[in-house]
Amino acid sequence: MRFWSRSPAMIPWLALAIATPVPASAPGLTPETRRDVIDHLDRLLDDLYVIPETADAMIARLDADLSAGRFDTETEPAHFAETLTRLLQDLSGDIHLRVSWNDPSGEAPVATPEPRRVVRRVPGSGATPRGLDEIEPFPRAEVLPGNVACVEVRLFSPGDHAQDAAARVMETIADADAVVFDLRRCMGGAPDMVHFITSYLYGPEPRHLLTYYHAQEAPDSAYTLAAVPGRRRPEIPVFIVTSGFTASGGEEFTYVLQQHGRATVVGERTVGAGHGGGVHAVAANFEAFIPDFRPVHPVTGRGWESVGVQPDLEAPADRALDVAVREALLEIQRRHPERAPALADEIAQRDAAIERASAPVDVAKLREFAGDYGIRTIRLREDGLTIQRQGGPELRLAPADAPDAFTVAVVPDSRLEFRRDVSGQVTEVHVRTMTGDWEVSRREGEAPGPEK
Repeated sequence: MRFWSRSPAMIPWLALAIATPVPASAPGLTPETRRDVIDHLDRLLDDLYVIPETADAMIARLDADLSAGRFDTETEPAHFAETLTRLLQDLSGDIHLRVSWNDPSGEAPVATPEPRRVVRRVPGSGATPRGLDEIEPFPRAEVLPGNVACVEVRLFSPGDHAQDAAARVMETIADADAVVFDLRRCMGGAPDMVHFITSYLYGPEPRHLLTYYHAQEAPDSAYTLAAVPGRRRPEIPVFIVTSGFTASGGEEFTYVLQQHGRATVVGERTVGAGHGGGVHAVAANFEAFIPDFRPVHPVTGRGWESVGVQPDLEAPADRALDVAVREALLEIQRRHPERAPALADEIAQRDAAIERASAPVDVAKLREFAGDYGIRTIRLREDGLTIQRQGGPELRLAPADAPDAFTVAVVPDSRLEFRRDVSGQVTEVHVRTMTGDWEVSRREGEAPGPEK
C-alpha cells in the first residue's frame, strides 16, 4: 500500500523532535544476524528505493561497513536499527527512509533462514505502518463565529472506514463561507485519503493532482474523484495552516492545493518529507520503511522533497491559526460586503489574539538554555528558543507554567524542564516521553549563562 509516514512504527513527529521512549534491552545480536539484516536490506533497496543511483550508493556503503567490521559492536537490536537509519538518511537525505526493530514477544531475534535470492518487489507492496489506530485523525471539526469552518487533521488515515469519518467531517464545511485546515500537527497518512478530501474542493471533472514516479516501474497519476459522499465546495475559500511539524501526506495536501492556486498557506515551512512508500520485513524482527515513489506536481514539475512547502503568508505556528482565520474572515468580508459590520468584531478579536501572541520576547533571559544536550539541540532565535532532535524538525518552544519549564508551541501538552547545578548553571533538560516517563539529556560543554 502506498503510504506517507516518516516511521514504520508511526512514531509521531513530536517524538522524533523531542522524546522517543527508549526501547527495552534485548539479547545481543550475532554476526550472522547482522549480516542477514544487511543482506535483506540490500535487496529491498535494490528492488524498491525510488532513486536507483542512491540505492546503489547505500548498498555499497552497507556492504563495505559490514566487511570492515564497523557494525561489530552493534549488539542491541534497537541501537543497530538507529545506526542503520542514521547511515541511510545521511547518504540519501531521505527522512522517510528508516529501519526499526520490533520484538513484541520480548524473545531473542532469530535470523531469517530465507535463501539468499533476488526477489523483485513492486511499488506499493509494503505494509501500512503500525499504530494508526492510536491517532485521532480529525480531533477538531467545527464552524467558528463568522461562519468559518475549522478542520484539524492529524493523520490522513487509510481505508473505507476512515473515508466514512472524513465524509462526516466534510459535512462541517457544507454551509460554511470559508474553511481552514489546521495541519500544524499532521504527520502524514495515505495519499488516497488526501485525494478523497481534496476532491471535495473541486467539481466532478477530474483534476490532475500529481504524478508518482518509481525507480523501476512506469509512473502513475492521481486525480480528483468523480464522486464523493455529500456536497462539493469548489468555490469555497480554502486556507491551510502549517508548521515545522507538518509532514508527508500533510505536505501533499498543502502543496497540491497551493500550486493549483486553490488554497492559501499560512504558517511555517514544512518538513520536506516528499518520498512515500511502505513497510517491509527485513530479517530477525527488523523492518524498514522504504520510499518507492516520488510525487511531481503538474504545474511546477517537482515536489517538496528536502525543501518543504513554503507558506504564502508566514507566521509562527502558535499564532498561524489566528492569522488564517482572520484572513478567512477578511475574504468573506470581501465577497459579502453587506456582512462587514457583523464580521468586524470577529476580525478585531483575531487581531487582538495575534497581538498578544506577538509580544516581544526577552531573548537575553533565554540565552542560558541554548546548547547541545546529547541528541537534542536547543537554539536561541530572535523570537525565542527552539528544540531539534537528531533527525527531527526544529520546533519553537513556549514558556510553561513554572520557571525553567517549556512546551513545544504547536503541541501544548508536551513538556520540557531544565535542571541546574548548585551554582545555578543549566546542566540538563528533562523531556517527557510519549509514555509519560522523563528522559534526561545532559548538556555538552559549559553553559553560557544569562546576559547581563
